[in-house]
Amino acid sequence: MLPPRCHVCHLEPARPPLGDTRNDFVLVYFADAVNPPPGWVGHPPGAVWFCGEHAPLGAEREHLGSDSALRDIDTALGRLPRRLPKADR
Repeated sequence: MLPPRCHVCHLEPARPPLGDTRNDFVLVYFADAVNPPPGWVGHPPGAVWFCGEHAPLGAEREHLGSDSALRDIDTALGRLPRRLPKADR
């Protein structure tokens, strides 16, 4: 599994800004998420990490496929949509 890194702000647990309270990370499973079989190694397809502050952006879009949800989040934030690395899908 990929280590936590927020899709929105790129925060990682090992690199929080001084005094930052966004330590809780949430793995959001979108509609296209695959439940890996027992013993499977790797990051679950369709699951994306968010910091606690940005987790609601993902949770509100769990009914969408990951590509659609992440494009929608990027658009809502006013930034150009970007493609996920293959391991994030």
